[in-house]
Amino acid sequence: MELDILIAGGDVVDGTGTPRSRLDVGIVGGKIAAVDRIEGATAGRVIDAKGWMVAPGFIDVHVHSELARLGGSDQFAGVLDGVTTELMSPDGFSWAPLQPDRLREVKDYLQVFYGDPDIGWDWTSVADYLAIFRDRIPNNLVPQAPHLAIKAGAMGWGAEPSSPEQMAAMTRSLVDWLDAGAVGMAAGLEYQPGALSPADELVALCRVVASAGGVYAPHQRGYWSRLARGSGESFQIGRESGVKVHISHLAVDDTAAELLDEAQQKGVDVTFDMYPYTAACTHLLMMLPEWAQAGGYASSMRQLTDPPQREQLRAETAERIRERGDIMLSSVEGGEELEGRRLGDLAREARQADVDCLFELLARHAGRALAVYHWPDSLDGEGLIRRTLAHPLYIGSTDGIYMGTRPHRRGFGTFARIAGEYVRS
Repeated sequence: MELDILIAGGDVVDGTGTPRSRLDVGIVGGKIAAVDRIEGATAGRVIDAKGWMVAPGFIDVHVHSELARLGGSDQFAGVLDGVTTELMSPDGFSWAPLQPDRLREVKDYLQVFYGDPDIGWDWTSVADYLAIFRDRIPNNLVPQAPHLAIKAGAMGWGAEPSSPEQMAAMTRSLVDWLDAGAVGMAAGLEYQPGALSPADELVALCRVVASAGGVYAPHQRGYWSRLARGSGESFQIGRESGVKVHISHLAVDDTAAELLDEAQQKGVDVTFDMYPYTAACTHLLMMLPEWAQAGGYASSMRQLTDPPQREQLRAETAERIRERGDIMLSSVEGGEELEGRRLGDLAREARQADVDCLFELLARHAGRALAVYHWPDSLDGEGLIRRTLAHPLYIGSTDGIYMGTRPHRRGFGTFARIAGEYVRS
Protein backbone atom coordinates (compact mmCIF):
# COMPACT_ATOMS: atom_id res chain seq x y z
CA MET A 1 0.00 0.00 0.00
CA GLU A 2 1.30 3.45 -0.93
CA LEU A 3 0.25 6.22 1.43
CA ASP A 4 0.80 9.94 1.52
CA ILE A 5 0.82 9.98 5.32
CA LEU A 6 1.04 7.18 7.89
CA ILE A 7 0.09 7.99 11.49
CA ALA A 8 1.69 5.08 13.27
CA GLY A 9 1.05 3.42 16.61
CA GLY A 10 -1.36 5.87 18.22
CA ASP A 11 -4.28 5.11 20.51
CA VAL A 12 -7.17 5.52 18.08
CA VAL A 13 -10.49 6.79 19.43
CA ASP A 14 -12.80 6.73 16.42
CA GLY A 15 -15.97 8.31 17.81
CA THR A 16 -18.14 5.19 17.54
CA GLY A 17 -18.00 4.40 21.25
CA THR A 18 -15.73 1.40 20.84
CA PRO A 19 -12.72 1.19 23.18
CA ARG A 20 -9.56 2.89 22.01
CA SER A 21 -7.09 0.65 20.18
CA ARG A 22 -3.45 0.98 19.19
CA LEU A 23 -3.75 1.28 15.41
CA ASP A 24 -2.27 3.02 12.39
CA VAL A 25 -4.05 5.53 10.18
CA GLY A 26 -3.25 5.74 6.47
CA ILE A 27 -4.06 8.84 4.43
CA VAL A 28 -4.17 9.14 0.63
CA GLY A 29 -5.19 12.27 -1.26
CA GLY A 30 -6.28 14.05 1.90
CA LYS A 31 -8.68 11.24 2.87
CA ILE A 32 -8.42 8.41 5.38
CA ALA A 33 -7.67 5.22 3.43
CA ALA A 34 -7.19 2.75 6.28
CA VAL A 35 -7.49 2.46 10.06
CA ASP A 36 -5.81 -0.81 11.01
CA ARG A 37 -2.49 -2.36 11.89
CA ILE A 38 -0.85 -1.37 8.63
CA GLU A 39 2.22 -3.39 7.72
CA GLY A 40 4.43 -3.19 4.66
CA ALA A 41 3.12 0.19 3.51
CA THR A 42 5.27 2.99 2.14
CA ALA A 43 4.45 6.58 3.00
CA GLY A 44 5.69 9.99 1.97
CA ARG A 45 5.51 11.05 5.62
CA VAL A 46 5.39 8.97 8.78
CA ILE A 47 4.11 10.47 12.05
CA ASP A 48 5.09 8.51 15.16
CA ALA A 49 1.96 8.70 17.35
CA LYS A 50 3.05 6.33 20.12
CA GLY A 51 1.76 7.64 23.44
CA TRP A 52 -0.72 9.97 21.73
CA MET A 53 -4.45 9.76 21.14
CA VAL A 54 -5.53 9.85 17.49
CA ALA A 55 -9.10 10.90 16.74
CA PRO A 56 -11.20 12.43 13.98
CA GLY A 57 -11.51 16.20 14.16
CA PHE A 58 -13.88 17.23 16.93
CA ILE A 59 -17.28 18.82 16.28
CA ASP A 60 -18.10 21.88 18.39
CA VAL A 61 -21.89 22.04 18.55
CA HIS A 62 -22.10 25.37 20.42
CA VAL A 63 -19.55 28.13 19.77
CA HIS A 64 -19.84 31.84 18.94
CA SER A 65 -17.11 31.66 16.34
CA GLU A 66 -18.22 32.29 12.78
CA LEU A 67 -17.05 35.91 12.53
CA ALA A 68 -13.86 35.23 14.51
CA ARG A 69 -12.90 32.51 12.02
CA LEU A 70 -12.84 35.04 9.16
CA GLY A 71 -9.60 36.55 10.49
CA GLY A 72 -7.79 37.99 13.47
CA SER A 73 -5.90 36.47 16.37
CA ASP A 74 -8.57 33.86 17.18
CA GLN A 75 -9.11 32.59 13.64
CA PHE A 76 -7.40 29.27 14.41
CA ALA A 77 -8.55 28.83 18.03
CA GLY A 78 -10.83 25.95 17.08
CA VAL A 79 -8.44 23.93 14.94
CA LEU A 80 -5.68 24.37 17.53
CA ASP A 81 -8.06 22.66 19.98
CA GLY A 82 -8.64 19.80 17.53
CA VAL A 83 -11.96 21.13 16.21
CA THR A 84 -12.55 20.77 12.48
CA THR A 85 -16.33 21.39 12.38
CA GLU A 86 -18.39 24.06 14.16
CA LEU A 87 -22.13 24.69 14.19
CA MET A 88 -23.23 28.25 13.45
CA SER A 89 -25.82 30.45 15.16
CA PRO A 90 -25.59 29.19 18.78
CA ASP A 91 -28.40 30.54 20.98
CA GLY A 92 -30.15 31.47 17.73
CA PHE A 93 -27.72 34.35 17.11
CA SER A 94 -27.25 35.54 13.52
CA TRP A 95 -27.85 38.43 11.16
CA ALA A 96 -29.69 36.89 8.20
CA PRO A 97 -32.04 37.27 6.51
CA LEU A 98 -32.83 40.79 7.76
CA GLN A 99 -33.81 44.11 6.25
CA PRO A 100 -31.32 46.97 6.88
CA ASP A 101 -33.15 48.52 9.87
CA ARG A 102 -33.56 45.18 11.62
CA LEU A 103 -29.99 44.20 10.74
CA ARG A 104 -28.71 47.31 12.53
CA GLU A 105 -30.78 46.46 15.62
CA VAL A 106 -29.59 42.86 15.75
CA LYS A 107 -26.02 43.95 15.06
CA ASP A 108 -26.21 46.34 18.04
CA TYR A 109 -27.57 43.57 20.26
CA LEU A 110 -24.95 40.98 19.26
CA GLN A 111 -21.93 43.30 19.04
CA VAL A 112 -20.91 42.43 22.60
CA PHE A 113 -20.46 38.79 21.50
CA TYR A 114 -18.98 39.27 18.02
CA GLY A 115 -17.63 42.80 17.68
CA ASP A 116 -18.08 44.85 14.52
CA PRO A 117 -15.75 43.35 11.90
CA ASP A 118 -15.51 44.87 8.44
CA ILE A 119 -17.46 42.24 6.49
CA GLY A 120 -19.71 44.49 4.43
CA TRP A 121 -22.95 43.72 6.28
CA ASP A 122 -24.76 44.01 2.94
CA TRP A 123 -26.17 40.54 2.33
CA THR A 124 -29.83 40.26 1.40
CA SER A 125 -30.41 36.51 1.74
CA VAL A 126 -29.30 33.46 3.69
CA ALA A 127 -27.29 32.26 0.70
CA ASP A 128 -25.49 35.62 0.43
CA TYR A 129 -24.64 35.52 4.14
CA LEU A 130 -23.26 31.98 4.00
CA ALA A 131 -21.21 32.88 0.92
CA ILE A 132 -18.99 35.25 2.93
CA PHE A 133 -17.41 32.24 4.67
CA ARG A 134 -16.62 30.27 1.53
CA ASP A 135 -12.86 29.62 1.16
CA ARG A 136 -12.09 32.08 3.98
CA ILE A 137 -12.17 29.95 7.14
CA PRO A 138 -9.87 27.21 8.47
CA ASN A 139 -12.59 24.74 9.46
CA ASN A 140 -16.03 23.52 8.42
CA LEU A 141 -19.09 25.57 9.38
CA VAL A 142 -22.48 23.85 9.57
CA PRO A 143 -25.52 26.18 9.47
CA GLN A 144 -28.31 26.21 12.02
CA ALA A 145 -31.40 28.34 11.49
CA PRO A 146 -31.15 31.29 13.95
CA HIS A 147 -34.37 31.84 15.87
CA LEU A 148 -33.30 35.34 16.99
CA ALA A 149 -32.93 36.62 13.42
CA ILE A 150 -36.02 34.74 12.24
CA LYS A 151 -38.23 36.23 14.95
CA ALA A 152 -36.72 39.74 14.90
CA GLY A 153 -37.03 39.86 11.13
CA ALA A 154 -40.72 38.95 11.22
CA MET A 155 -41.93 40.94 14.23
CA GLY A 156 -39.14 42.96 15.83
CA TRP A 157 -38.66 43.00 19.60
CA GLY A 158 -42.25 43.33 20.80
CA ALA A 159 -43.97 41.05 23.31
CA GLU A 160 -47.27 40.73 21.45
CA PRO A 161 -48.32 37.30 20.14
CA SER A 162 -47.36 36.61 16.55
CA SER A 163 -50.05 37.17 13.95
CA PRO A 164 -50.74 34.59 11.21
CA GLU A 165 -48.81 36.82 8.79
CA GLN A 166 -45.83 37.05 11.15
CA MET A 167 -45.91 33.31 11.74
CA ALA A 168 -45.88 32.76 7.98
CA ALA A 169 -42.90 35.12 7.64
CA MET A 170 -40.97 33.23 10.34
CA THR A 171 -41.74 29.94 8.62
CA ARG A 172 -40.49 31.27 5.27
CA SER A 173 -37.20 32.40 6.84
CA LEU A 174 -36.81 29.06 8.59
CA VAL A 175 -37.37 27.20 5.32
CA ASP A 176 -34.79 29.46 3.62
CA TRP A 177 -32.22 28.33 6.19
CA LEU A 178 -33.18 24.66 5.92
CA ASP A 179 -32.99 24.85 2.12
CA ALA A 180 -29.51 26.40 2.49
CA GLY A 181 -28.32 23.37 4.47
CA ALA A 182 -29.24 24.17 8.08
CA VAL A 183 -29.30 21.03 10.23
CA GLY A 184 -31.91 22.45 12.59
CA MET A 185 -32.86 25.58 14.53
CA ALA A 186 -31.05 27.09 17.52
CA ALA A 187 -32.82 29.40 19.96
CA GLY A 188 -31.89 31.56 22.95
CA LEU A 189 -34.87 31.72 25.28
CA GLU A 190 -33.13 33.85 27.92
CA TYR A 191 -32.04 36.36 25.26
CA GLN A 192 -34.19 38.78 23.27
CA PRO A 193 -36.49 38.39 21.43
CA GLY A 194 -36.48 34.62 22.01
CA ALA A 195 -37.46 35.14 25.66
CA LEU A 196 -40.78 36.52 24.40
CA SER A 197 -41.63 33.43 22.34
CA PRO A 198 -44.48 31.29 23.68
CA ALA A 199 -44.17 27.52 23.52
CA ASP A 200 -46.88 27.13 20.86
CA GLU A 201 -44.95 29.42 18.49
CA LEU A 202 -41.82 27.32 18.99
CA VAL A 203 -43.78 24.09 18.50
CA ALA A 204 -45.07 25.36 15.15
CA LEU A 205 -41.56 26.22 13.96
CA CYS A 206 -40.14 22.96 15.28
CA ARG A 207 -42.69 20.96 13.28
CA VAL A 208 -41.05 22.45 10.19
CA VAL A 209 -37.61 21.53 11.56
CA ALA A 210 -38.79 17.99 12.33
CA SER A 211 -40.18 17.54 8.82
CA ALA A 212 -36.68 18.25 7.50
CA GLY A 213 -35.10 15.77 9.92
CA GLY A 214 -33.48 18.59 11.89
CA VAL A 215 -32.67 19.28 15.53
CA TYR A 216 -33.99 21.97 17.90
CA ALA A 217 -31.11 23.35 20.02
CA PRO A 218 -32.34 25.73 22.73
CA HIS A 219 -30.57 27.78 25.32
CA GLN A 220 -33.46 27.00 27.64
CA ARG A 221 -35.71 29.38 29.49
CA GLY A 222 -34.17 28.22 32.75
CA TYR A 223 -31.25 26.34 34.33
CA TRP A 224 -30.19 25.47 37.88
CA SER A 225 -33.07 26.55 40.18
CA ARG A 226 -35.34 26.97 37.13
CA LEU A 227 -34.20 23.81 35.36
CA ALA A 228 -37.52 21.96 35.68
CA ARG A 229 -39.28 24.87 33.96
CA GLY A 230 -36.69 25.22 31.20
CA SER A 231 -36.27 21.52 30.44
CA GLY A 232 -39.98 20.88 30.82
CA GLU A 233 -40.68 23.34 28.02
CA SER A 234 -37.88 21.92 25.83
CA PHE A 235 -39.24 18.39 26.17
CA GLN A 236 -42.83 19.56 25.65
CA ILE A 237 -41.74 21.12 22.35
CA GLY A 238 -40.02 17.87 21.41
CA ARG A 239 -43.10 15.76 22.19
CA GLU A 240 -45.61 18.03 20.46
CA SER A 241 -43.56 18.71 17.33
CA GLY A 242 -41.68 15.43 16.99
CA VAL A 243 -38.37 17.30 16.72
CA LYS A 244 -35.08 16.02 18.12
CA VAL A 245 -34.00 18.17 21.08
CA HIS A 246 -30.44 19.17 21.92
CA ILE A 247 -30.10 21.27 25.09
CA SER A 248 -27.28 23.80 25.16
CA HIS A 249 -24.77 23.95 28.05
CA LEU A 250 -26.49 21.72 30.60
CA ALA A 251 -24.71 20.59 33.78
CA VAL A 252 -26.02 17.26 35.06
CA ASP A 253 -27.02 17.15 38.71
CA ASP A 254 -29.67 14.84 40.22
CA THR A 255 -32.52 16.99 38.88
CA ALA A 256 -31.12 17.15 35.36
CA ALA A 257 -30.45 13.40 35.29
CA GLU A 258 -34.04 12.65 36.33
CA LEU A 259 -35.46 15.06 33.74
CA LEU A 260 -33.36 13.53 30.96
CA ASP A 261 -34.44 10.00 31.93
CA GLU A 262 -38.09 11.04 32.05
CA ALA A 263 -37.88 12.72 28.64
CA GLN A 264 -36.41 9.59 27.06
CA GLN A 265 -39.08 7.42 28.66
CA LYS A 266 -41.71 9.68 27.07
CA GLY A 267 -40.16 9.28 23.63
CA VAL A 268 -38.16 12.51 23.30
CA ASP A 269 -34.95 12.12 21.29
CA VAL A 270 -32.63 14.27 23.42
CA THR A 271 -28.94 15.11 23.79
CA PHE A 272 -27.10 17.98 25.47
CA ASP A 273 -23.73 19.73 25.52
CA MET A 274 -21.50 21.35 28.12
CA TYR A 275 -17.96 22.71 28.47
CA PRO A 276 -15.58 21.24 31.11
CA TYR A 277 -15.18 24.35 33.27
CA THR A 278 -16.83 25.57 36.47
CA ALA A 279 -17.53 29.08 35.20
CA ALA A 280 -19.96 30.53 32.68
CA CYS A 281 -19.66 33.59 30.42
CA THR A 282 -22.24 35.94 28.96
CA HIS A 283 -22.98 39.65 28.70
CA LEU A 284 -23.57 41.82 31.76
CA LEU A 285 -26.97 42.99 30.53
CA MET A 286 -28.15 39.52 31.58
CA MET A 287 -27.90 40.79 35.17
CA LEU A 288 -30.95 42.97 34.54
CA PRO A 289 -34.40 41.50 35.26
CA GLU A 290 -35.96 39.76 32.28
CA TRP A 291 -38.66 42.41 31.95
CA ALA A 292 -35.94 45.07 31.65
CA GLN A 293 -34.28 43.19 28.80
CA ALA A 294 -37.53 42.97 26.81
CA GLY A 295 -37.44 45.19 23.76
CA GLY A 296 -33.80 44.50 22.96
CA TYR A 297 -30.62 46.50 23.27
CA ALA A 298 -32.06 49.99 22.72
CA SER A 299 -34.77 49.49 25.34
CA SER A 300 -32.31 48.21 27.96
CA MET A 301 -29.97 51.14 27.40
CA ARG A 302 -32.82 53.66 27.78
CA GLN A 303 -33.66 52.18 31.17
CA LEU A 304 -30.03 52.14 32.30
CA THR A 305 -29.51 55.80 31.48
CA ASP A 306 -32.77 57.06 33.04
CA PRO A 307 -32.39 57.48 36.85
CA PRO A 308 -36.04 56.76 37.80
CA GLN A 309 -36.12 53.62 35.65
CA ARG A 310 -32.73 52.54 36.94
CA GLU A 311 -34.06 52.72 40.49
CA GLN A 312 -36.88 50.34 39.53
CA LEU A 313 -34.26 47.83 38.36
CA ARG A 314 -32.14 48.06 41.47
CA ALA A 315 -33.54 45.43 43.86
CA GLU A 316 -33.96 42.63 41.31
CA THR A 317 -30.59 43.32 39.68
CA ALA A 318 -28.85 43.26 43.08
CA GLU A 319 -30.39 39.86 43.80
CA ARG A 320 -29.26 38.47 40.44
CA ILE A 321 -25.71 39.69 41.15
CA ARG A 322 -25.77 37.91 44.53
CA GLU A 323 -26.92 34.69 42.86
CA ARG A 324 -24.09 34.85 40.32
CA GLY A 325 -21.38 35.29 42.94
CA ASP A 326 -17.85 35.94 41.63
CA ILE A 327 -18.12 38.11 38.48
CA MET A 328 -14.95 38.87 36.49
CA LEU A 329 -15.04 41.24 33.52
CA SER A 330 -13.63 39.59 30.40
CA SER A 331 -14.47 42.15 27.70
CA VAL A 332 -15.46 45.82 28.07
CA GLU A 333 -15.91 47.94 24.95
CA GLY A 334 -13.72 51.01 25.37
CA GLY A 335 -12.54 49.83 28.79
CA GLU A 336 -9.73 47.36 28.27
CA GLU A 337 -8.16 48.41 31.58
CA LEU A 338 -11.18 46.89 33.36
CA GLU A 339 -10.81 43.47 31.75
CA GLY A 340 -9.70 40.88 34.27
CA ARG A 341 -11.08 42.93 37.18
CA ARG A 342 -13.83 41.67 39.48
CA LEU A 343 -17.05 43.60 39.84
CA GLY A 344 -16.92 43.40 43.64
CA ASP A 345 -13.40 44.85 43.75
CA LEU A 346 -14.35 47.73 41.45
CA ALA A 347 -17.38 48.49 43.61
CA ARG A 348 -15.32 48.54 46.82
CA GLU A 349 -12.72 50.82 45.25
CA ALA A 350 -15.48 53.23 44.17
CA ARG A 351 -17.26 52.87 47.54
CA GLN A 352 -20.40 51.73 45.76
CA ALA A 353 -22.80 48.85 46.03
CA ASP A 354 -22.14 46.17 43.42
CA VAL A 355 -25.42 46.96 41.67
CA ASP A 356 -24.61 50.68 41.31
CA CYS A 357 -21.15 49.85 39.99
CA LEU A 358 -22.76 47.53 37.44
CA PHE A 359 -25.25 50.18 36.32
CA GLU A 360 -22.55 52.81 35.84
CA LEU A 361 -20.25 50.42 34.01
CA LEU A 362 -22.99 49.38 31.58
CA ALA A 363 -24.13 52.97 30.99
CA ARG A 364 -20.56 54.20 30.46
CA HIS A 365 -19.65 51.42 28.00
CA ALA A 366 -22.85 51.24 25.93
CA GLY A 367 -23.92 48.04 27.68
CA ARG A 368 -21.21 46.09 25.87
CA ALA A 369 -19.43 44.09 28.54
CA LEU A 370 -18.92 40.36 29.00
CA ALA A 371 -18.16 38.63 32.27
CA VAL A 372 -17.01 35.25 33.50
CA TYR A 373 -19.28 34.00 36.27
CA HIS A 374 -17.56 31.51 38.57
CA TRP A 375 -19.76 28.85 40.10
CA PRO A 376 -20.32 29.31 43.85
CA ASP A 377 -18.28 27.26 46.31
CA SER A 378 -21.49 25.61 47.52
CA LEU A 379 -21.55 23.59 44.29
CA ASP A 380 -19.32 20.57 43.85
CA GLY A 381 -18.21 21.99 40.51
CA GLU A 382 -15.61 19.38 39.65
CA GLY A 383 -17.96 16.57 40.59
CA LEU A 384 -20.70 18.06 38.40
CA ILE A 385 -18.35 18.35 35.42
CA ARG A 386 -17.21 14.73 35.73
CA ARG A 387 -20.79 13.51 36.04
CA THR A 388 -21.86 15.62 33.07
CA LEU A 389 -19.10 14.42 30.75
CA ALA A 390 -19.76 10.78 31.68
CA HIS A 391 -23.48 10.96 30.83
CA PRO A 392 -24.35 8.88 27.73
CA LEU A 393 -26.31 11.76 26.14
CA TYR A 394 -23.40 14.23 26.44
CA ILE A 395 -21.82 15.97 23.41
CA GLY A 396 -18.79 18.27 23.70
CA SER A 397 -18.95 22.02 23.12
CA THR A 398 -16.90 25.09 24.00
CA ASP A 399 -19.46 27.93 24.03
CA GLY A 400 -16.41 29.98 23.08
CA ILE A 401 -16.75 33.78 22.81
CA TYR A 402 -13.82 35.57 21.18
CA MET A 403 -13.94 39.09 22.59
CA GLY A 404 -11.74 41.09 24.95
CA THR A 405 -8.30 40.48 26.43
CA ARG A 406 -9.49 38.04 29.10
CA PRO A 407 -11.86 35.66 27.31
CA HIS A 408 -13.09 32.50 28.99
CA ARG A 409 -10.54 29.78 28.29
CA ARG A 410 -13.27 27.33 27.24
CA GLY A 411 -13.02 28.77 23.71
CA PHE A 412 -9.39 27.67 23.46
CA GLY A 413 -8.90 24.46 25.44
CA THR A 414 -12.16 22.56 25.88
CA PHE A 415 -11.44 19.50 23.77
CA ALA A 416 -7.81 19.24 24.83
CA ARG A 417 -9.03 19.39 28.44
CA ILE A 418 -11.69 16.72 27.87
CA ALA A 419 -9.19 14.39 26.20
CA GLY A 420 -6.30 15.04 28.57
CA GLU A 421 -7.92 15.68 31.95
CA TYR A 422 -11.07 13.56 31.78
CA VAL A 423 -10.27 10.75 29.33
CA ARG A 424 -6.55 10.00 29.12
CA SER A 425 -5.64 10.80 32.73
